[in-house]
Amino acid sequence: EPPAPGVGQRGTVGDAGPDGPRGPAMPRSEPVRLDIPAVGIHTRLLRLGLEADGSLEVPSEPMRAGWYGGSPTPGQRGPAVLAGHVDSPTGPAVFYRLGDLATGSRIEITRADGRVARFRVTAVRAYAKEDFPTRTVYGNTARATLRLITCGDWNDDTDEYDGNVVVFAELAGRGG
Repeated sequence: EPPAPGVGQRGTVGDAGPDGPRGPAMPRSEPVRLDIPAVGIHTRLLRLGLEADGSLEVPSEPMRAGWYGGSPTPGQRGPAVLAGHVDSPTGPAVFYRLGDLATGSRIEITRADGRVARFRVTAVRAYAKEDFPTRTVYGNTARATLRLITCGDWNDDTDEYDGNVVVFAELAGRGG
């Protein structure tokens, strides 16, 4: 499961930040659907919280991704965080092909207000659990950004995942 968010995900941002000057943004509206045509991901979204130990809750259903309710909504300034399973006891899950995304790939998130936040992938990274860059993933950004997180690097000796795959994306457009 992904590490604890814990790094300023709800703070305010100034006119500039790690991603440069403020970019376009949308008003708050919870996400309801995720579509990533390049890897065949089409799913309704669940709302996620935190586990008792402070780690990010994982979706209760393997074929559905979830939005972390403590993060901005997709399209708002800051990093909106979505998580999903890579597999389940019965086979591949919703984010099975997440690591296959390429820079420039399109991600669309339909929001409760009926508008669509359109993102473009800027990076796909794999991290060992002990090297997970919490601040990079969950820390504030001056732009509307998106983080998609799943497990990676299966360890046969321990029967668990030793890492995470994280997709980074920026808001590229919006529509209704």
